[in-house]
Amino acid sequence: MKQLFLFTLIVAIMAKPIYNLGYLAYYQVNMDYIIENYCVNKKKVELKCNGKCHLAKQLQQENNTDENTNNGLKLFSEIFQVVFYQTYNSYHVFSLKTVKSNNIYNFYNKLYNYTFYNSLLRPPIS
Repeated sequence: MKQLFLFTLIVAIMAKPIYNLGYLAYYQVNMDYIIENYCVNKKKVELKCNGKCHLAKQLQQENNTDENTNNGLKLFSEIFQVVFYQTYNSYHVFSLKTVKSNNIYNFYNKLYNYTFYNSLLRPPIS
């Protein structure tokens, strides 16, 4: 289950860069078609545009849609702003007086049993 979640998270994070690489691959494969049909500067050969103006427009258009979604997220975060904030006082459970006294350790002393065995244990004789 963790691996599936991790794989889904990685794919979601890498979706946008892969999408931009798709634009670049489409440009490289169809460069002649883009130069003939979409290039604005095809009469100005000295600029050596080769359809890069169309590619820049496509990538800019994609970035503009991202900015619009970011504006929506900003509006969403402004709607749900924190209006009331209260600091909590921290309470100390143990004071120095209780730590110095032996009352804390009495509970553990009651659980400990020790039987004193006076005779020495000798190793087996072979």
